[in-house]
Order: sequence, then structure tokens, then C-alpha cells
Amino acid sequence: MEDDYYSLLNLDRKCEEEEIKGAYRRQSRLFHPDRHCDANKEAAELNFQKIKRAYEVLIDPQMRTIYDLYGVEGVDSGQHLALYDMDKNKIKETFERIQRQTKEKEQEAATNPLSNIAVELDASGLCYSNRDTYITELFNIPINSFSISQSVDAPLTESNRATVICTAINSDDISTGLIQTNVRHTISNDTWLESGLTLGHGATFALTGYRKLTKYLWCHFRSQCSRIERDYLQYSAGATLGSNIGENTVIKAEVSLDKTVKGVLTKSWEKLRLYLSYQIGLENHVMSIQLIRPLKIRSPADAHIECSAKYDLLDGAHVEYGASKQLTEYSRLAALVRIGHISGVKLKLTLSRGSHSYRFDVIFSDVIEPAAVLYGTFLPVFVYSALHWLVINPYLNRLKAEEIASKSEELKTQLEQSKEEAKEAIQLMRPTYDRNVNVEQCKGGLVIVQAWYGVFGSSNKLIDVTIPLQCLVANSKLMLPEHNKTGLVGFYDVSFGEDKQLAVKYRFRNIMHEVMIEDGESMKIPRQSHRIAQTVSQEGS
Repeated sequence: MEDDYYSLLNLDRKCEEEEIKGAYRRQSRLFHPDRHCDANKEAAELNFQKIKRAYEVLIDPQMRTIYDLYGVEGVDSGQHLALYDMDKNKIKETFERIQRQTKEKEQEAATNPLSNIAVELDASGLCYSNRDTYITELFNIPINSFSISQSVDAPLTESNRATVICTAINSDDISTGLIQTNVRHTISNDTWLESGLTLGHGATFALTGYRKLTKYLWCHFRSQCSRIERDYLQYSAGATLGSNIGENTVIKAEVSLDKTVKGVLTKSWEKLRLYLSYQIGLENHVMSIQLIRPLKIRSPADAHIECSAKYDLLDGAHVEYGASKQLTEYSRLAALVRIGHISGVKLKLTLSRGSHSYRFDVIFSDVIEPAAVLYGTFLPVFVYSALHWLVINPYLNRLKAEEIASKSEELKTQLEQSKEEAKEAIQLMRPTYDRNVNVEQCKGGLVIVQAWYGVFGSSNKLIDVTIPLQCLVANSKLMLPEHNKTGLVGFYDVSFGEDKQLAVKYRFRNIMHEVMIEDGESMKIPRQSHRIAQTVSQEGS
């Protein structure tokens, strides 16, 4: 396991140069070999070299950028020498370009199969059934349509790729089939052309292209010719001009031969995404507003909720709301409810797993009915809760247990070494700990009475970290940034793969306080909210 340089110096990843220097001075005083007796010099030298290495990397802007992008392996492999003269943005661009090229090569060498299954169900009978007919309606929900498609994407040459898509559709007892072939030719990194032929219900030939005009400006065009009947040809064409204004804003203008003009604005913030569009045509005007709000459950990509409103002169107004949840590394479940005075109430359920997608559209009502809205809103919640409890949770727990067992065996030697290094570091900290406690006690400052780190509820998976935390106290304050505490000097990973917490009981101004945080949370003490109620009441009496 590689060292976390920010944790070693107890620094936030956004720390400034002066903070790095101050943290290095504090840590070097703890472990400088000249401050320890001969019996402890070897252990002190080992910890001092770790602290020194972390400081050397983080204090140098280029090496720090390499470390942030590549980790310890990137710094030690000498990549910083090749990129040393570049500024931070150049290094990032180079790294992203290498990643993109690597991904492109992997894609060129692989054939990517994709499959999609879509089913439309008519559950409107459930909303109007009584208690006697409910079960009958539940098990006799008709299928309006069913479609399945399979696609294969493969490289032909270094600059050409081909995609073949086969689709079978059954709707209202009428079956059709389509086969589509697309060939994309990449002229340069900024330009590509794609031609496509679709056979099935008539024949359609399409030609599309893309060109990056400037750093912030790009265009996209499309043209299509369809032969639906023997003597009838239909043409369509359009173009899009787009601009990236900053990192989080995109503006697009679209024009087509059917005499429609469409403007689109997409804006992203840290916690919100906004999508605005307005389309003007001879027969129809469409205005839509879409808001996406991520929810941070365990990670930024774990789940998000979405709501949108749209107005169409032909289809009227409708609103959409829903949520999606990352189930596993490769699986995601999404539910979206659409309510409109013309379209009625419809629920869309989508399960994506790897290269496979399964979509179920459930129609609850052709008009807006309170019962249909309740069904569409709470049915997916009930189904997900049941699946999560009966299927998903046991499956994920089993996978996690297998991973922990496998990794624990692999890292057993490293964990034992980390444990011994932590014990040696705590022994070296003891003189500093004693001095720090005496100073804080004399001025009624911050004294760590007891601190435990690990998996609570299991006594053999807890370690005493009172001494390491007290040594981090400065001017009666202790601050721990948002990172795993296993990287702090004197800490180690007591149980790989399990959720860990840090519990601290401390005395400040002769009043007892206590706090418990999750492993990745930040902590700032002392705080008024940490006071122990009993102690406060005794003091008042």
C-alpha cells in the first residue's frame, strides 16, 4: 500500500504552500533522528524520511500535480522529469490526452456488443379496479409493445469503424424488423464523417459529420433520404452550431429543412444542472426546462434525482421527475415518472448493466388521475425496497465479504508491517505527547483524554490513537481534513474493506467533550456541540 502524502502531513488536498511548510516543521520535529536516543534512531529515521519525501513532492508544484494525477507510482517512475517544464494545465492536458489515446486504442482493438430490450405495459386497469378485481388485473397486465435490438461496433482500419444494429419490434400484434449499418471515418481529432443505411420499413440513407472549428466552437450536420413507398422519397437535413462557454456552459443553435429553429442552453453547477431549450416551427413551438440535482449518498455518482418541465403546443405541458441509483460498479437503476394532460401518467424503469439495457414503460392512465400519480411515484420505491432487501443487499454483502477475504489475505504482510510501524511511531511520539499535554493542561487547553479508531462493535478491530492525535494539537486546536485516517502517522488499517470510525473524548477548559466521525469525514475540535450534557449540568450546579 502506497503512502498518502497529504495524510502523512495531515493536510487537505487544496492546501497552500505555507500550510505544507508548517505541517512539515511540526512533523519533522517529532521524528528528526537527532531528537531520539540511539535505540529509536532507526525507527525515527524511517518516519522522518517518509515525512521528508511527502514534503518534497507536495512543495514542488510540478511534482505535486504529477502526484495528484498519477500517485506515488507516477512520481517514482520518473514521469515528472519528462513533464517538469510544463505548467499544471499542460500536465493535465497531457495526462488526459494519454488517457484518451489509451482508451481509443482499447476501443479500436475490441468489438463492442450492445443489447437493448424495451417493453411497454398497460397498467391502467389497476387504477380503476376494485378490491375484488385487483388481483386479476395485476396478473393480466397487457403488453402493448416489445422490442429488442443488438448492435456490434468494430474497427475496420485505424480511421474507420463500422456499427451494425439489428432491431425486432412487435407493437399491437404487428411485427417489423430493421437492420442498420453505419460506417464512421475519422479524418482528424477534430473532424469525422459517418454514413448509414437502414433497411426494413423502406430504406433510409443518412450522412452526418462533425467539425471542431475553434477551441470553443464546433458544428454538426446531418442529412437523410428515405424511400418509404415505391414512388415517394422524403428528404430531411439540419445543422447544429455549438459553443462551449467555460467548463460548465454549452450553447447550441439547430436549424433544419422542415423550417424549425431550436436553441439549447446547458449550464452545470456543483450541485445542479440546468437544461433550457426553445424550438420554433411553422406548425409547432416547443419549450422545455430540465433540472438535475445530484444526491450525495456515499459518493457523488451514487445517486441523483431529476425533475423537468416541458411545454409543447401539440402535446401540451408535462412534468417529469425521478431518481437513479448506482447498484454495483456496473449496474444502475433509474425510474422516471411523466405526467401530462395529453400523455397521461407513465412510469419509465431502466436497468443498465454493463453493455445491456432493459427498459419498461408502464402506462397507468391516459389522463391525469391522483391514483395513477400515486402508483407511478410509490410503486418503484416499493419494488426497489423489496429488491434491495431480498436480493441486492445479500448479493452485495456476499461480494464485499469475498473481496475483503481475498484482499485481506493478499495484504496481510503489508498490514502487519504497517501495524509495527504505527507502534514504533507512537513510541517516538511519547515525549512530545507528554510535553504537549502538560502545556495544554497548564492553560486549560485541549487535551485528548481517549481516542479510538477502527470498527466499533468489535474490540479486536480498534486501536488507541490518543497519542498521535494529541501530537497534532496546536494552539489548543485539532483539525483533520477529509481523507482516510489510515494515512496519519500512528494509524493503520485495522480491518481492510470495513467501514471505520474515529471516536474522540477530549477535555477543553476543564469540560469534557466527545465526538465520533466516519473515516473520510473532516474534524475540527474543540466545538461547543461536542460538550457532554452531564458535564455541562454538573458545572452549572
